[in-house]
Amino acid sequence: MLIKSKKHLAASSFCGLLLLFGAIVTLLTLLTTMSMMKNMESGYFNNLRSHTPEAVAPRNLRLRLSHAVSTLRCLTIPKCYPTVRCLDDKAPMQIPIRREWEQQAFCVSDLTEKSSDDKCLIYSFGINGSTEWEEKMHEEFGCEVFAFDPTSKLPRDVAPGVTFHEIGLQGDEVDVSKTHSHQYDALDASKLLTLGEIIDQMGHTGRKIDVLRLDCEGCEWGVLKQLACSGESELVEQLMVEMHFQKNLGLSTDEDILTAADAIACLEREHWGVASMEVSGCGPADAQYHELALKIIRGPFFYSM
Repeated sequence: MLIKSKKHLAASSFCGLLLLFGAIVTLLTLLTTMSMMKNMESGYFNNLRSHTPEAVAPRNLRLRLSHAVSTLRCLTIPKCYPTVRCLDDKAPMQIPIRREWEQQAFCVSDLTEKSSDDKCLIYSFGINGSTEWEEKMHEEFGCEVFAFDPTSKLPRDVAPGVTFHEIGLQGDEVDVSKTHSHQYDALDASKLLTLGEIIDQMGHTGRKIDVLRLDCEGCEWGVLKQLACSGESELVEQLMVEMHFQKNLGLSTDEDILTAADAIACLEREHWGVASMEVSGCGPADAQYHELALKIIRGPFFYSM
């Protein structure tokens, strides 16, 4: 077994999964946590979406969708998706906050091993008006923390060590008007940028993001595809993600399922692995699913549907 890099991904989801990815990746869910090592010699996915013509025969589409479901289900099957451990071989840690359902884990050693003149850098997308977690990350580790949310109105210097910007991440093949819960407004596409564009705008060119936290209520699949399939995930050390599987939070069509599978397959190809995983529930208003999404979430780490 070999870990090519120390990247970690953590994710969480409402009616889905909380994951932490590292290079390899961390996956977090509310009910279960697991840490894994990645087998760099194994290939887990055979997603047929890439390099296929837009007009495909129904049989080919069914085959692609079947592969996509298999790819996404792999996240819920122990020892299926590549896994990784923190550098100090300890379990990922959570920072206690009032919104307990948003307590995602991360690898502490990756932050504490930074030198005093090399501050850790954290980007947090989708804060929904609260910067409690971001403030604690600055207080505990001295990190420079940048909070982003195109739907929140907050001052730029929102808290000591925390800077706010009213922008969000641009996803690939995502209709931003249809990827949000009834609790949130549709996004203004003019406020969305790629990670590379945001890094340039923040003046962080040449720096690695130590923790990228993604909690954007349904936009994560397109954002993850854009990050991983474009190679921009190389700019990140740990990736914390809240993954949703409901119709009104990103998985409403066959194309959405294919996009989500592309994202996960690209993460694997970029040598990200799951460090921890938890399952999270959701409110009744959001509990509507595409029939293929039901096949994905009926795995061992989800509630019985």
